[in-house]
Amino acid sequence: MEILLILLVYFPIISPFRDQVVGVRGKLSCNNRFLQGATVRLIEKNYVGPDVILAENKTNYQGAYQVVGRGRGMLEMNVYLRLFHDCDDAIIPCQRTVSLRIPSSYISRGTAVNNYFEAGTMNMAFRYPDEQRSCTDRIFS
Repeated sequence: MEILLILLVYFPIISPFRDQVVGVRGKLSCNNRFLQGATVRLIEKNYVGPDVILAENKTNYQGAYQVVGRGRGMLEMNVYLRLFHDCDDAIIPCQRTVSLRIPSSYISRGTAVNNYFEAGTMNMAFRYPDEQRSCTDRIFS
């Protein structure tokens, strides 16, 4: 009886916090060549408090990447794919960076990715509308 009472008291506190997972894969190019060594991050943008890096990876020699981020919470994660690169950068300091929102339909409950978001091949020579510069990526990596 005591165990049942304990479960009834603590269950509402524990149950809303669920494991969540999101996976993204794709390729990056720079004009007509593969973009090797670019940093790929999954970021959870929080409404209150700082953003959280869920996962990070680098593109391989063919520009390919796969990144899987995991989180735990009551609300569905608000996930962005953030890309850091030097495509068509010449000698300009810092890295070009762009953030792209991952559709919520690709965020799954649980610990295993059910459905990867296939980002395809993106040519990073293109100037994205909300592109920025980041000087901190190389300092902290």
